[in-house]
Amino acid sequence: MKKDAIHILDRFQNRCTVGTDWIHLSKVCLMYRAMISDAPVTVRNVQAFVAGPWMLPWSPMACAQARSAIRDVLARWDLSGLVPTTELLVSELVSNALRHAVGPLGLTLEGVPDVRCLVSDGSRAIPRPTDAGPEEETGRGLVLVDMLAARWGWEQRPVGKSVWFELSVDTDPLGWGRGAGTTGRPG
Repeated sequence: MKKDAIHILDRFQNRCTVGTDWIHLSKVCLMYRAMISDAPVTVRNVQAFVAGPWMLPWSPMACAQARSAIRDVLARWDLSGLVPTTELLVSELVSNALRHAVGPLGLTLEGVPDVRCLVSDGSRAIPRPTDAGPEEETGRGLVLVDMLAARWGWEQRPVGKSVWFELSVDTDPLGWGRGAGTTGRPG
């Protein structure tokens, strides 16, 4: 019975729609899952799955600061195997924000249920992958994010938007961490 309830909660948690209530629903599922499996549950345990937000400078140094924050948090969460892919993708999103948006620039990392990285900016312009030609120097960032992330998208905020990507804790698209695998896209 417990296994069935845990399985149902895991499936529900993975199907929560991404939006304002996504992190709240994921935390509720996590707490119920822990209660069913007789694990101790505290608000502190649940809050540990959110790191940030960090305000980043509106300069090229923002990419380095974002990568540093990602390395530190993923090491604390025992997910160091995801660092190379996460660093690459967060660099793309921060670079895109610096090139195409306006401030303020922020970074948040969520660990419920997988690793979700959000880069926020002050622009409401929707990010769109482009079809860069072979001689063009830019225009491949979101295509790369789409190829390596399990999921990605954006959310409108009261001021600006957040562009996010998720990586499964069970796979590492580049094969540098704990187990290589393919990532799935919602149909």
